[in-house]
Amino acid sequence: MADATGSDPGRVAPTLAPQAVRDALARVLEADELRSSPQLSNILRFVVEATLEGRQDAIKGYTIAVEALGRDASFDPQTDPIVRVEATRLRRALERYYAGTGATDDIVLVIPRGSYVPQFVERRSEAAPLAPGEGPGAPPPAPAGLPAGLAVPGLASPDGAAAGGGSAGPASPAGLGLSAMGLPGTGPGDTETGDLLAAAPADRASRRWMLGLVAVLVLVVALGGLLQMVDPSGWQALLAGAPRLQERTNRLGIPMIEVRPFETAGTFASMGAAPVVTTATAAPAAGEFDPRAIEMRVRDALARFDLLDVLATPEVRPSADCSGGGRLSAAFSLGGMVENHEDGSVAVLLRLADVCDGTIVWSREFESLRRGNDPTLTEVALVRDIMAAVAEPYGIIQARARARIAAAGAPLEQAGPYGCVLMAYGYWRSYLPAEHRRARECLEAAVAGDTGFAVGNALLAELYLDEMRNGVNPRTDAPALNRALAAAEQAVELAPTSAYARRVLMDVHFFRGERGPAIAAGEAALELNPYDVDIMADVGGRLIAYGEQERGEAMLASVRMIAPGMPPSVDYNRVIAAYLRGDIAAATAAADHLMGEGYAPGLLARALASHLAGDDEGAAGDLHKLVALAPAWANETELMVARFFPDPAIARRVRADLAAAGLPQRKAEASAALPPAAHATP
Repeated sequence: MADATGSDPGRVAPTLAPQAVRDALARVLEADELRSSPQLSNILRFVVEATLEGRQDAIKGYTIAVEALGRDASFDPQTDPIVRVEATRLRRALERYYAGTGATDDIVLVIPRGSYVPQFVERRSEAAPLAPGEGPGAPPPAPAGLPAGLAVPGLASPDGAAAGGGSAGPASPAGLGLSAMGLPGTGPGDTETGDLLAAAPADRASRRWMLGLVAVLVLVVALGGLLQMVDPSGWQALLAGAPRLQERTNRLGIPMIEVRPFETAGTFASMGAAPVVTTATAAPAAGEFDPRAIEMRVRDALARFDLLDVLATPEVRPSADCSGGGRLSAAFSLGGMVENHEDGSVAVLLRLADVCDGTIVWSREFESLRRGNDPTLTEVALVRDIMAAVAEPYGIIQARARARIAAAGAPLEQAGPYGCVLMAYGYWRSYLPAEHRRARECLEAAVAGDTGFAVGNALLAELYLDEMRNGVNPRTDAPALNRALAAAEQAVELAPTSAYARRVLMDVHFFRGERGPAIAAGEAALELNPYDVDIMADVGGRLIAYGEQERGEAMLASVRMIAPGMPPSVDYNRVIAAYLRGDIAAATAAADHLMGEGYAPGLLARALASHLAGDDEGAAGDLHKLVALAPAWANETELMVARFFPDPAIARRVRADLAAAGLPQRKAEASAALPPAAHATP
């Protein structure tokens, strides 16, 4: 492809007629390379028109984002790399176009590296030197694939004689002349007869070959027409030499995501040179980040999250009902580019697109990364940051899927089992009793209808725990902790490699007073998914309650740096950690995030923080709300304290502080004398 450096036979032509440039633009926009990408087309159209109108100074990252990509006026190109990412894709699309369909275009549109202002390059009109045998009067070439020495009537033979002409030239070097075979009547003295006899077999062989070729072509065309009617996508992929794409659906309706091949740009060795963009299949130079390795880590990490259905290869594409006519679903595509800079640092640009409407719903640039002594640690830390943004239950993918269903105006039940999942997380945002009941009933029906719904059983176990820890919708048919244990164990049995199921099993064992199994389940959850910061925060909180404060607080601190906005359970653990170490400022600051009145553990943590700060009046107010929400804190105070704080020393301190802060305690008969696990049995 021609570029602005003049490396190809072309020249920058600033005086080209605007209409000629617009015609060139129209040809590019109609090509397959851009027709399927509205965003690239919008950028190219904008920068070309702005240049033709003399507004080159207006072609900046901000104006492209606002005028071409539809971003609002608050767009900040310093924090959002979308324009850089799309410009790189546009340059590659143009390169592909001018290397193929547009190879004969008179005008080439170029977006130079380091600038968004296009250049219009006019190809040189001088004819290239003809290769030997080309030009007027040169014989037409023989059809490819002919056997050596086999002439076709009307085409030139290798020595320049007309095929079947006999005496028009010397005998073919392949020895097809009959005189060379010593047959009678074909010697030099019988020229006419020899020529006729020599020509006849050649003509017959040629005709047979041509008829066979025609028959094969007719058969191929007929088969192609049949395949086009039966499977057009597979036929087109075959013609393009590409793997056949297969569409994938899932029975649960959970969001699907495909990871596109990561690209790489730049090189540490390219001092002063324009960066080169390649696909992830190219081997990285020494010391550079390997885009293929990051791509594989991202795909592997996504597959560890139960609420995502990750497609294994680019040949499998997500199939989603985007129209809302049937079961609502969502599908996403994640792509990335790795930029290796000359100073040894690396930037990773990521882009998440909604497959249904083609819009980019999230993009982020991770800058100034360095491999260090252990590149694996750097890559793992990077992938954990990515997962915190896109893969967590409160991340962008689940939020977008939830918004799609809400925009359709359809009830969550229409989303299938995944709708029940959304109901559960909706309750954990609001803590409204009605939403708890709705989610519990929906999940109970879903697991009854689909005996393989592992994550449904895990979510049910957490909702059963909330009957005890949050005092919401308690049932009397069976103890909540028994039902929670049965559901959690069923989830683990159905999905032994599910980190979320192990995390839920840890919670159940924790509240049943079973320390060993709880710690084992938590460690298994971390091993199964080291990228899940929600699991890390939960395990850290349990360790703090067990008296392992240093290790637990280290986990909480790591989570806070990776994902500042987390569920209220994380803030609860932060308050308890600060309270136990006597840090009034940290406990009060963390308690300020627990503003909801429906989250019982949050009220407990706020009361302890207020008491630590000397505000017993504020503590008493929160404790009265706690008892109204979960009466067990007044009826079975010691039992509840033992469930939340299994370490004996911590439990004694908490009981004393709650009493001093004014918690009303109405001990039930002999229940407080029983060990915590005993209350979990019928």
